[in-house]
Order: sequence, then C-alpha cells, then structure tokens
Amino acid sequence: MDWKKVIIKRVLKGILLFMAPIILLIFVFEKAIHIVQKAILPIKESFPDERIMGIGVLTLISLLSILLICYFFGYLAERKMVKLFLNALDEGFSLIIPGYTMMKSRANEAFGVEEKHWNAVLMGEDGDWKIGIEIKKGADGLSMVFFPEPPDAKAGELKLIHQSKLKPLDVPVSKIISVIRKYGKGMDELV
Repeated sequence: MDWKKVIIKRVLKGILLFMAPIILLIFVFEKAIHIVQKAILPIKESFPDERIMGIGVLTLISLLSILLICYFFGYLAERKMVKLFLNALDEGFSLIIPGYTMMKSRANEAFGVEEKHWNAVLMGEDGDWKIGIEIKKGADGLSMVFFPEPPDAKAGELKLIHQSKLKPLDVPVSKIISVIRKYGKGMDELV
C-alpha cells in the first residue's frame, strides 16, 4: 500500500475511533454537568465553597449524580422488557431507513463489535462459488443469504438457499465486505 494512503488511513482512524468519541464524550459530560448543577442549585448553599483535589464540591456532586443516572440506565438496559423495546425500535429503523442494518453492522465492526448472527459463506452453484453473508438460518433447512456486490457492498442480491449448498467460512463479515469492495483482491488470503 502506498505510504500516503497508510498515513491518511491512520489519521482518519485516529479521528473517527479516538478523537471524535472522546471529544463527544467530553462535550456530553460538560453539558450534563451544567444541567445537573442547575437542578441541584437550590441546595448549593448547604455545601461549602471549598475545593476537593482542585474540583468544586458542586461539580463533584454533579459528577456523582451523572454516574448514578448512568448506572440506573445501564441497569434498565439489562432488563428483558427494555431489550425487547430496543430490538423493536431497531427493527423499526431497519424498515424506515434504507441500509440501516448494514450501516449499523459496519459501525459495530469499526468499534470492534462483530455481528455474531451474521456468517460469511460460500454458495456452490454448478461448480462455481459465490461469496455471501448468511443473515438468518431457518429451522426448515433454508437460509437467507445476502450477496453483496462491488463497489460498495451495500447493494446486492438476497436469496433463500438450502443450507446444504452453503459452505461456512471462518472469516469475519467485515473482511468479506472489504474483499468485495476491492473486487475480490485479497480473497486468496481468506479462503
């Protein structure tokens, strides 16, 4: 790979995977602290104006309140009813927004969360093999398989295929998509 492309790729990764999330997190925490400080302003007079380790008492109470709120929502996120609601919301988005599932999958892969329910497969047809992504396995022996097409792997073909015609690949879906975007270059390393 050209050294210029390597530098640009690393800079973009640094911005997208490190700088942007940290700046966003700092921005959100700063706004959250201001909101919580306004909420606890009536009880401000009962706390001293001293600083603990260079941080004001009101700011410390605000941070603790935010962490308590985050804990509460984390607890809620583990509940079965909330998971069902979030799954239904996710399904709704996938129906309304074209390509939502693929965008979500790519975002998850960028942050190191591989789609566990998607599998890379090869489909055998008249001696030829076609690369696909098994979206869902059916109990009746049929699988829903998406065959992405170059150049961006967002478009493609969706087929219902018998599982006996599929050969599972021990390759992450992100790598398959990367190979498809390069018109097959690098496939020999994966298979």
